[in-house]
Amino acid sequence: MQVPRVRKTHSSSTGFQTTLGRLVGRVYRKRKLALIIPAHNEELVIESTIRSALAAGLDSRDIYVVSDASTDNTVELARALIMKSHVLPAPRGGKAGAIKRAIDHYRLAERYLWVHIADADGNFKSDYFSILQGSLDESRFVAATGHVQSLPGCWVSQYRLYEYTIGLEIVKRIQAWLGTITVIPGATACISTAILKDLDFLTHSLTEDFDITLQIHRKKLGKIAYIPSAKCYTQDPANYHDYKNQIRRWYRGFWQGVVRHRVGLRPRRLDAYVNFILAETFVFAAEILALPFIIAFAPHPAFTAASIFVGDLLVFLSFVVFAAALNKRWDILEPFPLFYLLRFTNLYIFMAAFVEVVLLKRFKSIKPGWETASRRYRIQTGSI
Repeated sequence: MQVPRVRKTHSSSTGFQTTLGRLVGRVYRKRKLALIIPAHNEELVIESTIRSALAAGLDSRDIYVVSDASTDNTVELARALIMKSHVLPAPRGGKAGAIKRAIDHYRLAERYLWVHIADADGNFKSDYFSILQGSLDESRFVAATGHVQSLPGCWVSQYRLYEYTIGLEIVKRIQAWLGTITVIPGATACISTAILKDLDFLTHSLTEDFDITLQIHRKKLGKIAYIPSAKCYTQDPANYHDYKNQIRRWYRGFWQGVVRHRVGLRPRRLDAYVNFILAETFVFAAEILALPFIIAFAPHPAFTAASIFVGDLLVFLSFVVFAAALNKRWDILEPFPLFYLLRFTNLYIFMAAFVEVVLLKRFKSIKPGWETASRRYRIQTGSI
């Protein structure tokens, strides 16, 4: 009777090992990382972005471009650089729709461990993908973001260099430590394919990257990592008008996400962090509104006004100098006085978006579209 029992145990063990081997084999055969580039009329930048990805160490067979109703040469230019079958012309669906279409059409969840989403105007540092792929670990986190920086450009890009430096070198590190990363930027978004089935890309949000990040938090899908040594670059608006349009979309999308996911109304770290940031912003706005009255009723109005201005100037300038020194970009100091214009533009549009979305309940949903193609300009990468 012992022999049959031994054989039975051996058979069961072998069956288990075979099943386990098949599962491991499936995972093992998956490639590490797929790059998705959603695009709409991106003929000025798509070549540079793809060439940059290739130069940064990514295999051409891992790059997928979805041309969302492009009417220019986006498809032809992309197909000249990567496999023709990896460039998918698609009907209008918006950026999030294009991302979803790539995931489904190319069965990326079945074939890869990670998907990387990048903007069509992005450029990658030469070691970007080697650093990124060496850092991605699905056993520790389900999504990750690298370090985004501005491509050289006009005074708007110089201001953005300051903003991104403070936001990533200081704020993003704090968020990562607290576990409260609020947004995985569209230029450098890595997501584990294990959670793709749990994410809704078709929420018709103005800021799909912010909405996806909130979904990861709200559904408790896992941790989000920040990989600061993986650096990429993005194109900024070429003028003040385009800058206003961009941040208007960003802030409306921010408030969309706050309302949709009830951010700030739950006893979680993300909610506490966002409430803190919002409180700071509203207090600052209240101080700006109250400033004329404070100065008018002060014992020495001129001295009070000068003291407030000089104090703010020194603090603001110190942060700009920090950004310039860290990036070795002293040119950003040249348009410094204009930074005040963008700083207060940000505050005004942020508060206006709060009124539009939260109080007036507008922009609950939007039609899929693009707001980038009209403001593109050919990327000059020689100075990166």
